[in-house]
Amino acid sequence: MSVEESFLRCTACEQDAEHEVVYAGRFVSQIRCTGCGAVTRLDVSEDYLPDLRQRISSKPRRLMRRLRRDPGELASSLPERTLSKPLRMAQEFRTVWRSRQDG
Repeated sequence: MSVEESFLRCTACEQDAEHEVVYAGRFVSQIRCTGCGAVTRLDVSEDYLPDLRQRISSKPRRLMRRLRRDPGELASSLPERTLSKPLRMAQEFRTVWRSRQDG
């Protein structure tokens, strides 16, 4: 899950404002207007699982590419990323679940 900021026109208050755009994997699952606080959730559950399968199956290939490109960077970042991955995946699943409930 990642959060990006973007300047968009809010569908609730109809003002141009900063918005927090939440991604679950590669899909936008939630948009929150920082001006009025309105939240729009998008149900990405149908597309999320096939995408997750593809991300998991391509992970060994992506790790090998990173290893060839910069072995030192991979060696230094891998332990921390390995430990934080379960939490990041739980947050991503929670985001998808919420979008499904509200969608």
